[in-house]
Amino acid sequence: MTTIAILTDFGHLDPYVGIMKGVMRTRAPEADFVDLTHEIPPGDILRAAVVLWQSHAFFPPGTVFLVVVDPGVGTARRPLLVESGPYRFIAPDNGVLTYVLQPGWRAWRLENPLFRLEQVSTTFHGRDIFAPAAAHAALGTPGEAFGPPVDDLERLPPLTPRLEGRRLLGQVLYPDRFGNILTNLGLFSPAGDLGVWAFRPWLGAGEPRRVRFQGLELPSGEVLPWVATFGQLPEGRLGFLVGSTGLVEIVANRASAWDLLRPERGHPLTLHLEEVA
Repeated sequence: MTTIAILTDFGHLDPYVGIMKGVMRTRAPEADFVDLTHEIPPGDILRAAVVLWQSHAFFPPGTVFLVVVDPGVGTARRPLLVESGPYRFIAPDNGVLTYVLQPGWRAWRLENPLFRLEQVSTTFHGRDIFAPAAAHAALGTPGEAFGPPVDDLERLPPLTPRLEGRRLLGQVLYPDRFGNILTNLGLFSPAGDLGVWAFRPWLGAGEPRRVRFQGLELPSGEVLPWVATFGQLPEGRLGFLVGSTGLVEIVANRASAWDLLRPERGHPLTLHLEEVA
C-alpha cells in the first residue's frame, strides 16, 4: 500500500483536496493518503518548498508526494514527475522541488493522456493532471511512460546562510501558526555538552564545526539570547532556539514572536558564534 502525501495551498473550505483524493482513489484504490498540509499561503512557492524539505525524509521509501502550489496553472509551466532519492514527486515545474533534489534525480513531463483526465481544464490541473499522475506513480508506472525526460528544472534561489568568521549571516523565512519565526540559519544538532552544537550550513557541504551561540542580532542591533526551551524565556520576551529540523527559530514565551517583530521575508539576521575546540 503506497503512501501519497499531499501538499497544497487549497485550504479546507473548498472541496478541491477531496476531489483530488476521489480521482486518485478511483485509479489507485489501495493507496494511503496523508495530508501534509493544505494551509500554505496561496501561491507561496518558497514556503511550500521549505515545508516539503522539512517533511519528506520522515516518510517511508516509495512515498509519492503530490505538491499542488501552482500559481502558474494553465500557463506554459511544465507538469512533472520527479524521482529523487527513494521518493517520487508530482508537481509543477516552478521551483517547489528545489530543496529535495538529490544528486542523480530524474524527471519526466506529464504528457501521456492515459495518466490524466479526459477533459483538462485551465484552472484545476491538480484534479485533471497531477492527481491521476500521482495515482499511477503510486501504482509503480515507470517514469518514461508519463512523457519525455526533463533535465533543466526550475530552481528557487539557494537559502544556504553565509559564514563570515564568527558570524553566520542569514534571513527570515516565515512564521509558523504559533508565531515562531523560521530562519535559514542552520543546520544545527546537539554535540554532547549542553549548548554545544554541530553546525553544517543548510544545504551546504563540508565537515560540521562545533560551536556555541553568542547571540542572534537583529537589524535594529538588538541581540537575542539562546535558550534550550520556550520556558527559559520570561513571559512575552524574545529569544532564539534550534527548532526540530535544525534551523534557528526566533521565539517568545507564551507570545507570538511574529506579532512582536513583524519582520519581512528576507529580513537579514546575524548569528554570532564561538567555535569550540
